[in-house]
Amino acid sequence: MSARYLFVCVALFLCGTLSAAEPDTGKLTADLNAGGDAAYQAADDLADAPAEKAIPALTSALDSDDAELQRRAARSIAQFGKEAHTATPALAKLLDSPIPKVRAYAAYALGKIGNGSDKSLPKLIELITDQDANVRREALEAMLEMDADPEVTLPIMVNVLEKADPAMVLPVLSELAEMGDKAVPRLRTALQNEKAAYWACLVAAEMGPNAAPAVPELTAVLDSKDAEVRMHALIALGEIGPAAKPALSRVVKALQSDDVPAVKYSAAFALAAMEDSQATEALQKAAAGEDAFLSLISYYAVAKLNSDDKQKMTTAATFLVEAMKNENPNVRAAAARCLANLEAPPEIVQPIITDALQDADPRVVVNITDAIVKMGPQVLPKVIKGLQNDKMKWVSVGIIRQWGEAVPEAVAPLADALSSEDEQFQAEVLMALGAIGEQSSGAIQQIRPFLKSDSRTLQLDALYALGRIGAGAVSTKGEIEPLLSSEDAFTQFAAAWSLAHIAPEDADVAAKAIPVLILHLNDTSQDYIPGEAAQALGMFGDKAKSALPELKKSAESGNEAAAEAVKAISM
Repeated sequence: MSARYLFVCVALFLCGTLSAAEPDTGKLTADLNAGGDAAYQAADDLADAPAEKAIPALTSALDSDDAELQRRAARSIAQFGKEAHTATPALAKLLDSPIPKVRAYAAYALGKIGNGSDKSLPKLIELITDQDANVRREALEAMLEMDADPEVTLPIMVNVLEKADPAMVLPVLSELAEMGDKAVPRLRTALQNEKAAYWACLVAAEMGPNAAPAVPELTAVLDSKDAEVRMHALIALGEIGPAAKPALSRVVKALQSDDVPAVKYSAAFALAAMEDSQATEALQKAAAGEDAFLSLISYYAVAKLNSDDKQKMTTAATFLVEAMKNENPNVRAAAARCLANLEAPPEIVQPIITDALQDADPRVVVNITDAIVKMGPQVLPKVIKGLQNDKMKWVSVGIIRQWGEAVPEAVAPLADALSSEDEQFQAEVLMALGAIGEQSSGAIQQIRPFLKSDSRTLQLDALYALGRIGAGAVSTKGEIEPLLSSEDAFTQFAAAWSLAHIAPEDADVAAKAIPVLILHLNDTSQDYIPGEAAQALGMFGDKAKSALPELKKSAESGNEAAAEAVKAISM
């Protein structure tokens, strides 16, 4: 192309001679009425046509019996924003469509039209508890974009939430919370509405620190006559954390003088989360009271606020350990959770570990397990003993698995535990040995028989364990290679992955494993498979050059491990 020709083109363009042709709305309208693919394309193209011609045509398409055409027409109408206000009645009808995508796009379009569509608000608000997540999201977005009078929207919203299936309420609150800053002004307004305050507190708690601008309103809610509202306001302040410090004095008042125990408990937890030691004196007084539940939370809070004070930590941990013997399972469960959150001194907690791991209340077991994991290998002997106890073995092997490489001393007891006749327990033990990694080489003889197990789960877990052991398990490669030809595709992948970790320098192994791994670069049956396949290919280095084309495609699709593998193979 000559410089002169280019100059002329630019000049003509700037003068408007080469401006894009306006869409032929007459033809597009005809296509819209013709149905099929032509109608779908016309609905899309009308989004670029002049509003005065496009909106009437698209509005008529909303009355079609074709759900796909309705969806596309609604999407295009949304592009015109407030100009499309005449389409509001037709869009409002689609909020009752049996097709989720149609409801979602109708809500989306109404939101873009804004205040001009506020007559559809009651129906939109009903959709915030729709069974379909996209519909809920678009309805919530539309409600916020309309910026309607809260005096109108809040009563409707409260009524909808109160009548809704409880299983749908939590997703709604989570979605509101995820809207972040956009939701904060409405949240603050809702907190000032007596009927909406309860739901607003739940949203604020879900938002956590992002709800910090609403601290003044949450503080005011602590004067509510409804104890449940006060309790949830305190929970929200606790979830906000240090940013809620302006409410400190009012929360202390709730701790000291509220006549509902649950409100006091929430106040103590909130003070612990605010990280302000000014609350220490009030908490110490609460800890000295007769309410066992309030005492343990208050001791926990004092220790949390004074984490550098060894004496306060010891006092709190000692009290919490004693509370683990309480007859009330709620007290035991709370004490165990506090011990976990405090990361209490192991020497104080050790005496109650065995009993706690056998507690009849599963909450106690879960909470004390978290505490033990945080204590680390210092309490390993107690945990190893648990492998021999039918009530403790599952929890014990789970703890060891979480500690992983930090507890090589657990290898021998785990190897012995593989003699169990419980296949599910054997599977957990194999996973724990895999978590320990290279240092589990001493258990290879006990692991290898599982490669020939009739149980697919045990076979896969053995491949994982041996792969994690790595080069130390090279003696098993001859037993793993036949599994590359398994009738089960995932077993093939697991065998190839294991061999890549065990013998990455072996050319014969590479030749057999690489084709299997390439096949699994596009396996989306499990999210992690493409990444693990790519990583394994990278371990073979330049022996995996045949995999480069597929790895590059996978990298372009967002597989970061594939991009790293390309570098490793190309070095």
